[in-house]
Amino acid sequence: MIPRDSIDFYPTPPALADELARSALLDGGGHRYNRYPGAVLEPSAGDGALAFAIERAVDIRRNEHGRITGYYGCEHDNLHNDRENRPLDLDVIELSADFRAILKDRGLRVVHDDFLAFRPNKKYAAIIMNPPFSKGAAHLNKALDIQQDGGAVRCILNAETIRNPCTNERKALVARLQNLGAKIEYRANAFANGARRADVEIALVYVDIPEKPPVSRIRLDLKREMADRLAADNELAALVSSDPIAAAIERYNAAAEGLRRLYGEFSGIESLLAPTDKQDGGKVVGLTKPYNAALCDLRTLYWRTLFDLPQIRDHLTSTMRNEYNKRLSELADYDFSAWNILTLRQEIAANTVHGIEQEIIKLFDDWTNLHYNPEYSKNIHYFNGWCANDAYKIGKRVIFNCNAFPYSSWRWRANDFRPIGFRAEEALRNIEMTLHYLDTNGAPYDSSALHNALKAAEDSGQTTKIQLLYFKATFYKKGTCHIEFTNEDVLKSFNLFACQRKGWLPPSYGKKRYNDMTPGERKVVDDYEGEASYADSLTRGLIPTTATLLRLAAPSNNPA
Repeated sequence: MIPRDSIDFYPTPPALADELARSALLDGGGHRYNRYPGAVLEPSAGDGALAFAIERAVDIRRNEHGRITGYYGCEHDNLHNDRENRPLDLDVIELSADFRAILKDRGLRVVHDDFLAFRPNKKYAAIIMNPPFSKGAAHLNKALDIQQDGGAVRCILNAETIRNPCTNERKALVARLQNLGAKIEYRANAFANGARRADVEIALVYVDIPEKPPVSRIRLDLKREMADRLAADNELAALVSSDPIAAAIERYNAAAEGLRRLYGEFSGIESLLAPTDKQDGGKVVGLTKPYNAALCDLRTLYWRTLFDLPQIRDHLTSTMRNEYNKRLSELADYDFSAWNILTLRQEIAANTVHGIEQEIIKLFDDWTNLHYNPEYSKNIHYFNGWCANDAYKIGKRVIFNCNAFPYSSWRWRANDFRPIGFRAEEALRNIEMTLHYLDTNGAPYDSSALHNALKAAEDSGQTTKIQLLYFKATFYKKGTCHIEFTNEDVLKSFNLFACQRKGWLPPSYGKKRYNDMTPGERKVVDDYEGEASYADSLTRGLIPTTATLLRLAAPSNNPA
């Protein structure tokens, strides 16, 4: 029975309702349903036929994907089947009081009566509608107004509304749909077998409005002010354009000023966001952290970014970088300023040699850890250490685990190779940077060459003998990397430093000529590298000490 206040009611046939809902939530506009909190509006709900088709479309998405992104991006799985826990956020509107009562009884959320008078503040991913044919143009225009900043609209109209734009309202609607690139499909007798039959041709209107980028008055003001400042100071402008750290400081200053203004704006409207009587224990709606706490979060973000800039990153071993990342909560109490960054860089420079020494030993231990990976036995060349202890050094070829291939790959193909973004690049960067400090002929280390070489290999599918700074790298599908040293001087210095720190070489090693050593010391030299190689190492300064590391580290760690 049709309520007396719903003479224009023609319920959407189930197949047509499903088609319309799926087109918005599963097909072309469905990506919006994932980006927003899943909010959907059905503005002419009637008895709920279209609203329940929307629910069915969400159930299909859940069944296809196993889980679905719900309100605020939280994930819900198939166990949440009751209405309260469903990720669908559906609002319905209905003019008829009788139908509103039916919709509420069926568990749907009725948020308004007259759609044409509706003023939403909520953002909807999609509006899906079968409005009264007599007011179809007005209802569709209203929906397009609501979605003007982005979103999907799906609408059923009497085809005459589009085919015969005999009024100014219809003409304006047709022009608007053309400007929006709307897709329109005409169907004859679509309601012939509906719950209320009608011999009418309909138009299915599909509109997907691109999302408009957010506009912030504060951001626009800050951008203009920064441009004015740089225009008035040529020296600062040149520094910002050439120095990533200076540019980061300027961005931070703008962000901090924006945060200050945002909190100021919030304070100005706070009374509107609070309960009428604060004595009732209600909470103010809005920013959840005090200003200083939010500023600390901002500082943390920029300090973390600093460690990714080449000027800092290329002077930090992995161990040092991890240690500084652990100190982010401490650094958050310091402004991201030129003076504080200079202070940190001076600290890094002072700790560099100790960090390099630690990293050399760590790499040596990792590559000789037979308990971790028996395959690492191929890395080791044994010799008789000092006082006749068995010892070893790293050979020309080294194997280590770097996970250069995706874990999900069940069979290897050339295009599965992903060194960029996996552990491979980070591991190789750390090795290169550590070896760089043992290179007496090395210029300041620059990791961009490593990145470019690995990116070129990834793009071409090359996995073997990729030439890097000190070695060639070959990747295997099991996640290991084999490196073959092409700079034997650096390899020799690496081994000598590690073996000296391990106590496997005599204390006189590198301090005496071969002929001045005791027989026992010469025996270790003979077993380790031989007299000629030892003389060469001594003559060319390949036996590193803390003093030589200080000398090599100083130029590239100059904090100026």
